[in-house]
Amino acid sequence: MPSEPRVTGSAPTAPRKAFVVSHTHWDREWYLTFHEFRALLVRVVRRALDALEGDPSFRHFVLDGQAVVLEDHLEIRPEDRPRVERLVQRGALSVGPWYVLPDEFLVSGEALVRNLLVGHSVARAFGPVQKVGYLPDTFGHTAQMPQLLARSGIGSFVYTRGSGDELDGLGLEYRWRAPDGSEVLAVNQWGGYCNAGGLGHEEIWHAHTRREVDVDRAVERVRASFAAMGERSNGDVWLLNNGCDHFPPQARLGEVLDALRAAFPRTEFVHAGFAEFVEEVARSGAAAEVHEGELLSGKHHPILTGVWSARMPLKQENDDAQSLLADRLEPLAAHAHFVLGREYPSGALAFAWKELLKNHPHDSICGCSTDAVHRQMLPRFAAVRETAEQLLRLELENIAPTFARRGEDDRETVIAVANPLPTRRTEVVTRLVVLQPPGADPSRLALLDERGRAVPMRVLESRRIERFWGIDYRTALDYESQRATFDGYLRDFGPRIVRSDDGRDRSDQFLTIQFLAEDLPGVGHACYRLVEGDEAPGHAADDRRAAGAVTVAGETIENGHCAVTLHHDGTFDLTHTATGRVFRGLGVLEDGEDVGDEYDHSPAPEPLTVSSRGAGGAVRVVEDTGFAGALEASFTLRLPASIEPDRARRRTALVDCPVAVRVRLTRGNPVVDVEVRFENRACDHRLRALFPTGIATPTVLSDGHFLVNERPVDAEPHPDWLQPPAGTVPQQEFSAVEGGLCGLAVFARGLPEVEPVHAADGSVTLALTLLRCVGWLSRDDFPMRRMNAGPTIPTPDAQCEGPHAFRLAVLAYERTCSAAGVKRASRLWRTPVLAVQGVSDLHVPGAWLLEAPGDPLCVTAVKRHEERDTLVVRFVNLAGGREAATLTLGRDVAAAWRTDLLEERLGALPVAGREVSIVLGPHEIATVEIAFA
Repeated sequence: MPSEPRVTGSAPTAPRKAFVVSHTHWDREWYLTFHEFRALLVRVVRRALDALEGDPSFRHFVLDGQAVVLEDHLEIRPEDRPRVERLVQRGALSVGPWYVLPDEFLVSGEALVRNLLVGHSVARAFGPVQKVGYLPDTFGHTAQMPQLLARSGIGSFVYTRGSGDELDGLGLEYRWRAPDGSEVLAVNQWGGYCNAGGLGHEEIWHAHTRREVDVDRAVERVRASFAAMGERSNGDVWLLNNGCDHFPPQARLGEVLDALRAAFPRTEFVHAGFAEFVEEVARSGAAAEVHEGELLSGKHHPILTGVWSARMPLKQENDDAQSLLADRLEPLAAHAHFVLGREYPSGALAFAWKELLKNHPHDSICGCSTDAVHRQMLPRFAAVRETAEQLLRLELENIAPTFARRGEDDRETVIAVANPLPTRRTEVVTRLVVLQPPGADPSRLALLDERGRAVPMRVLESRRIERFWGIDYRTALDYESQRATFDGYLRDFGPRIVRSDDGRDRSDQFLTIQFLAEDLPGVGHACYRLVEGDEAPGHAADDRRAAGAVTVAGETIENGHCAVTLHHDGTFDLTHTATGRVFRGLGVLEDGEDVGDEYDHSPAPEPLTVSSRGAGGAVRVVEDTGFAGALEASFTLRLPASIEPDRARRRTALVDCPVAVRVRLTRGNPVVDVEVRFENRACDHRLRALFPTGIATPTVLSDGHFLVNERPVDAEPHPDWLQPPAGTVPQQEFSAVEGGLCGLAVFARGLPEVEPVHAADGSVTLALTLLRCVGWLSRDDFPMRRMNAGPTIPTPDAQCEGPHAFRLAVLAYERTCSAAGVKRASRLWRTPVLAVQGVSDLHVPGAWLLEAPGDPLCVTAVKRHEERDTLVVRFVNLAGGREAATLTLGRDVAAAWRTDLLEERLGALPVAGREVSIVLGPHEIATVEIAFA
C-alpha cells in the first residue's frame, strides 16, 4: 500500500549539514562509442587526480560506482596507478562497489551478484571499496536488491529513478526492505544525480568547457535545490550531487564552497563521498519509514520501460551468454575439477564474466545507444560464447576422448551426455553420429548404458558422406548446431560428397540417432556405448508404445501430459490431460505501430493493429519418432512497410514477412516447446505473441531476480506522473497466470517484456513482446513521453530488419506455480543436456557432483570459490515460509560454511558424510561453501 503523505509543517530552507559530493557518472558507451568516451575519461580522471593532489579545498572525488573505469583509464595511462592507489588508500578517491553500473531488469540475478563480486575484487586491489549501493541512473530496481546489497556488506542505497507516489510518504530517506527482511538505508537523489552538477554555469553542460564560473549563480542554484529538498527530506542532512554525465571535477570548488558557507551560515558544507553522507544520515535517524517491493515507477524521473524490448537480439545474445557461463560451464567445470580431478578454468571464466559484464550497463544492454555502440557489443558476446563453448567441449572430450590410443579402437563409439543442473532428469537426446569406414548396419545397432542394458534408441537417418577436412561433428555440443552445419554442406556440396549406401566405398557413415537418456545424475554425466551385431543385446521395447511416448495424428501431437493442435495461422490449442482444461488460440501474432524511440514504445495517434489470426498457411509434420513429435505452420504476415513521415499513422504500402511456427513435444515432458521464425521486412512496429489463458485473476506472476514477482494485471494509470505506467512489465524466465486450480506459464529465452491484459470477459492474456522496431535513439514528439531521454540520433539498425528466431515454451499446470514446480520446469527447458561423441578407450564412467532440492528452492550457481579450492553453491528460497534443504554431494564432505555474496565465511553448517544441511528463511538467498574430504 502507498505510504500516507508526510506532514512536515514549514519546510526548512537549509539543512544543518550539506554534503557536496563531487563525482562523474560514466556511461562507458551511449551516444559515443566506448573508445570515444574513453578518450574523454582519461582527461577527466587526470583532472580529478590533479585536483585531489594539488587543491587543498578539493578533498574528495567519486569515480562513479563502477570499478571498470579504473581498468579503462589505466589501460591507457598505466603510469597513473601509483597515484590512484595513494588516493584510494587515503580515502580521497572512492571506487566500486560495482564492476559496471548495470541495468537490473535485463540481466540475471546471478549476473548482479557477479557484478558485485568482480567490482569488489577490482576495487580492492587499489584500496578500500566504496561500500555504498550507488545506482544513480539505473532504470528501476528489483525487489531483492536490498538483500543483494546487505549480503555484500553494503548497508545503503543511493538512487534517482524508480519512485512513485510512495515517496510522498517515505521522504527522501527511508528503509528499503527486501522480501527476506533485509534492509538498507535508501536515499533518493532529489532532482537527480546532477542536482548540483556544474555549479556556477548557466547550463550545466558548460562544465565541460572553459566557461567562467559565477559563484553567485552557484549559490542560487543550491538555494533552489535546498527549497525542493526541504519539502521532502525527513532530516537535516542533505545531499548535493556535484557532477553529472562525464563531468570533470567542479571548477573553482573552493570559491564556490566559500560562497555557499557565506550564504548559508547555519549550514555546515562538507566536501566528501557518499559513504560519509549515508553514515551521517544513519546517525541522524531520519530514515524511519519502510518501503517493501521493487522500485519501478516514473513519477519523478522517466523509467524508460521500452528498453526491455529495444534491439531484442541483444537480449537474446545476453540470455545465451549468461546461461552458458552460470548454468552450463561453471557447474560442469566444477564437476570436472572436484570429481574428475581436472584443472578449473578460473582465468578463462574471469575473462568471460568481465566481457559479459561490460555489456550490462544500462545504455548497453538496454539497447538505447547508437548503432556503432551496439555493433561493438557483439564481439564481447562472441568472446563469451566462443570461450564457454570451447571450454565445454574440452571438458566433455576429457570424459569421452575423440581418439583412442590405437587407431583400431576408434570405432568403439561412446556418447557422453552431461547434465549441468543439480537435479536428476530424463531427456530425449538427438545426435548426429559419425562412424568410420566401413560403417555399420543401422538395423543391428544398439545403445547400451554403463550397466550393459539396452537404451531406447532409434536410428532416424543414415547417409554415407565423403570425408572432408575441417568439421568435426563429434565435438559439437548439441544436435541443432550439428544439423545446421551438416545441412549447409548437403545443400552446397551434396552431389559431390554424398555416396551410395551399399558399403562398398570408404566413406564415413553419418547416423542421426535419438534415444532416451534416463535418470541422468545432477551436475554430472553418463556414458553410452553404440554397439553392433553380436554385442548388441537387442533393441529396447518399442518406444512408440512406451508410457509418455509421443504420437502425431494429423495436426495434433500428444504425449500423455498434454495434446497440442497446430492451426494454419500458427496458433495452437493446448489440452492439459490431468485437468481436461483446454487453452485455445495460443500464440497469435499481433503487430502494431511504434512511433516511439529506443527508450519507449508509443502507439500512433491513428493506431492500426495487424493480427495473424486466420492467415492462410500450411501445417506439416517435421518430426514423428515416438520420442518426439513436431509440427510446423508456415504463412505470411502482411505488414505496413513503415509509419508515415508525419508519424501519425502507418503507411498503406505492405510488405510480406514470412513466418514459421514450430511446436514440439518430447516423451514424458509436459512442456510444449515453441519456436517462432520471423523475417522482418517492416519498420516502426512492435510484434507480440498473445497467450489467452481464459483465467480471470487480478494478478500475474513473473519470474524475477531471486523472486517470483506478483504484480497487478491492471496497473493504476497515474496520468500526472512524469512518465505514466506503460502496462508492460519485465520478466526473467517466465510469466504465469493461475486460478481455479489450473495455470498457464509462458517460458522465454531472452524475451524480457510481457504485458498482462484483461480481456472483455475478465480473463487474462499474456502479450509477450518478440520484436520492437524503431529508428531513433530518442525523440520528444510522441504521446507516451513528451521529452527527450537522450540525444536525437537516427538508429536504423534498431529497426531489426532481417531473420529472427524466438524460443519460448508453454506449460499448463495444476494448482499453483510453486506446487507444480514451474521454476524447475523452466530451468530444465532452458538448460538442455550436452553431448559429445568419443571413444571407449580412456573414457570416464558416469559420475556426479551435486543434487539439490527443487521448488520452492532454486540453485543459481555451482562454481569453484574465487580464491579457495572449495565448491560454492548458491540457491534461493522462492517461498514465503522457512525451508529446510539438504545438499547431497558426489564426494565426502569435510566441512561447509554459509558465506556472504562476496564468498566470505559467516558460520559453519552441519555436515553428515556427503550431505550438507541448511535452513532458509522466506525468500532468502543462501551461499554455501563446501570443502571436500
